Amino acid sequence: MFAAFALVASTHFAALLSPGPDFFLLIRAALLRGRRHADGCAAGIALANLASMLLVLFVLGLLPEVASHGLRVVQLLGGVYFVWLGAQALRARRELEIPTDLGLQRSGGFLRGMREGLLASSLNPKLPIFYTGLFGVLGQFHLPGWALGVCVLWMGAVVLLWDMALVRLLDRPRWRGWLKRRVTALDRLCGGLLLALGGWLLWSGLR
Repeated sequence: MFAAFALVASTHFAALLSPGPDFFLLIRAALLRGRRHADGCAAGIALANLASMLLVLFVLGLLPEVASHGLRVVQLLGGVYFVWLGAQALRARRELEIPTDLGLQRSGGFLRGMREGLLASSLNPKLPIFYTGLFGVLGQFHLPGWALGVCVLWMGAVVLLWDMALVRLLDRPRWRGWLKRRVTALDRLCGGLLLALGGWLLWSGLR
């Protein structure tokens, strides 16, 4: 059980490290509305992630009644998606542009930021697909319900704490410079983990 948790948690965190839509949403929130608004945005993003995880678990819970090979289909689809994500990350050649002056305006609020983050992340179709792949991995280990609950709470808390920490780290010029220099390495780390996980899912689903 610990091996399953470590595998999923490390892949999930690597995906958070690689700058994506939520990362740029937080930068924009911090720049235009200030830290309080950005914290609300982080909370909204975490709620959207939590809702996606619960939705995926609910659908997967129905799969055994819909088709006997439902879990295998989920594993294969998740494997294909992770391999595609990993290949995209490994091939990425991008430069990260981060504004140097954060917090020029302070007219935002926590609840407004939460609504903005919740709406933006909820409309991201990749989110439920990503968590379907992760829970396809956990399905290989036949975890009890309480262990799945721990995984859901852990990943939701990591999203919230990482995004709120990111808002504060972006206030530091040294961290912004480090992130701009290391964006390629972060993409490679995320790509390697996702590629390995996707390959393992495909192998498990096909055997």
